[in-house]
Amino acid sequence: MTTSSSRAPRPSRRRVRLGLTAIGVATALALGGFYVWTEYVDDRAPVPGDCADLLPTDLATRFPGSEGVEVGGGTVETEQEGVLQVVHCEAVGDSEDDPDHFSLQVVAYDPEDPERVDRMREMVDQGRRAREEEGFEAEYSDPPMRAVEWRSLSVGDGGYATVSLPVEEGEVPGRMWSSLEYSLGSVRVSLFHRTEDSLAPVEVLDALEPLAVEVSERLPDPDG
Repeated sequence: MTTSSSRAPRPSRRRVRLGLTAIGVATALALGGFYVWTEYVDDRAPVPGDCADLLPTDLATRFPGSEGVEVGGGTVETEQEGVLQVVHCEAVGDSEDDPDHFSLQVVAYDPEDPERVDRMREMVDQGRRAREEEGFEAEYSDPPMRAVEWRSLSVGDGGYATVSLPVEEGEVPGRMWSSLEYSLGSVRVSLFHRTEDSLAPVEVLDALEPLAVEVSERLPDPDG
């Protein structure tokens, strides 16, 4: 399975942006969260609206760095065209100053809008292809972070998991970001986790893969 390794920054390397989903989740966190929980669900919404139905109950023991993180949330309001449902699960009581954060977002697109579904799947695939390029690097956020390890996911229609560390060593001691993104039929799944635990990037990637598989098993079969 393809994996990148940590490298010192070199100006000559091509630097690309991380997937928009990961950046969006991080931005939402910085803004303090802008989601509005709602009881409204489109009649065609295919995704379980309760986060307890999407995530394993033993998340804290199975995913490194999530000990003590309590996850809540559910279906949220959305006016995005071509989207039937958005389910957003995040750490309860989290704040911008809290070093540990976990969030999962599942977006169900309208399968009767194949053009929009294809664009979503292409965006996910672009993120994976970018990581396959030699010398892949990505810098983002403030303070800047860099993707140091990544792995293709076997789940769904393909996707990727990424682990990022601060660009400047010691600037944010022990800070680590991990994320994954994949599509399953007309559904896009993205996860973001931030922790100050000192973890091995490969250890985190090893935990992300089975977690992605379990979430996908709780989603509707794209083939009906």
